[in-house]
Formats: sequence, C-alpha cells, structure tokens
Amino acid sequence: MFRVARTALLLALVAAPALAQDPGAMGGQRRFQPPPDHWMTIDSLAQALSLTADQTKVAQPYTALNGVMRDVAARRQARRQQMQGQGNFVPGQEPSPEMRARMDSLRVEMEGFQAEADQWLAAIRNLLTPAQQTKFDALPKPQFIRRAPRSTGPGIL
Repeated sequence: MFRVARTALLLALVAAPALAQDPGAMGGQRRFQPPPDHWMTIDSLAQALSLTADQTKVAQPYTALNGVMRDVAARRQARRQQMQGQGNFVPGQEPSPEMRARMDSLRVEMEGFQAEADQWLAAIRNLLTPAQQTKFDALPKPQFIRRAPRSTGPGIL
C-alpha cells in the first residue's frame, strides 16, 4: 500500500510541471510562442556548413536575413497588440469583414517579407560549395507565412 501511495505521489509531482507548461493539455487555450527574431547564430551556421575562413562573404546576407526576421517579429507584435486592443476578434469565431481585411493585408505584408528572406537565403546558398549547399538545403529555413505543402510526386487527378 505504501508503494502505491509513493508511486502516485511521484507521478503527481512529475506530471504537474508538465501540465503547467502545456495549457492545451488541460483543455485551456494554447498560447503559441512568437516567432524568433533571428534565424541561427553565425557560429552555428558556420559549424553546420563547415565554412572556411575565406567564406566570410556569407556574413553580409546572413546579417540582412536576420534584419528581415527582426522586422517581421516587430511587425507581428505590433499587429497582435493592435488586434487585441480592438477586442473584436474571438478565437474560434469567424472574423468580421474588417478584421478579415486587416488579416489579409498582414498576409500580403508577410509574403513580401518572405520573398525578401528567400532572396537572402538564395544569396547565402550561392556563396557555398556544392557539398555545403546540400547541407544548407537540409537546414530548416525561416517561414513567415504558411505555404502549401510541396508535391513530391505525380499528383492524383
């Protein structure tokens, strides 16, 4: 009997912090973390791609890419505060036409940021050797908008 009580207590102590970290686990509304304001550190990129000392040209497009990410993070935060301050958006309900228009304009704005980030990613890739490009292609890239999944084979009609 003592073992059962001790085991139950131990499980409760272990489970409580896990549930506290995941509000969605108890049926509450889940709050998502804001997107990062940087991609990865230049040291992490250099290590992941095995950059040589003479490949310092990568630093300029890398810095520009992180600048775009900072702009996106600031813009999203400002828009989030603006939308929450108006109080007319309720999660789970269809947004009003005015709110839909604001969301659509933000989507267009984010598509522009994504296009700029993609250009900087391409600039970085173009400075790499073929072996480094393969490693680079395997890295997760920043995404500011949801994109349709790519088809990997022939589509079904």
